[in-house]
Amino acid sequence: MSGVAGQVAARFAAARTDSGLLKAGLWAEEVAALAYAAAAEGPLAGAERAQALRFSQHEREHAEVFETLLFALTVPVREHAGEADLQALLPGLRRADRTAALGRIAELEQATIAGHQTLGRRLKALDALRSVATVTAGAAQHLVVLRRALGEEPVTKTFETGR
Repeated sequence: MSGVAGQVAARFAAARTDSGLLKAGLWAEEVAALAYAAAAEGPLAGAERAQALRFSQHEREHAEVFETLLFALTVPVREHAGEADLQALLPGLRRADRTAALGRIAELEQATIAGHQTLGRRLKALDALRSVATVTAGAAQHLVVLRRALGEEPVTKTFETGR
């Protein structure tokens, strides 16, 4: 596994404790918030720009969930993802064209969902699972919107329409 998926997976794989897993989740959500904001500043326009800004806010809310879960474990959050993390994971996103930007963010959402699944399988603090599941569902909804914008068939169509 390489690229975005590999880098995100490595964060979750390296975590050895609940706090490490939650920190990986926090990082992924913070980078996603930065990615949507960067795409809104760069290649996206009109309704897609507004949607990217809305999704950036959703991702910040998801990050707050992980931060709250860490506080519940009495783990202070001293580091947050920043521009350097965004550039390392999705270099040149602001300069990408529309299709490339949406595709790269979709790749990040897919990787984040996979990370959340890892988190869900390994998390010992079972009371946190409901919150993680809610955040994962939000990422899945974002992915459906991104795939539709890219002209791809949303994976969840069968589950949403029954067809």
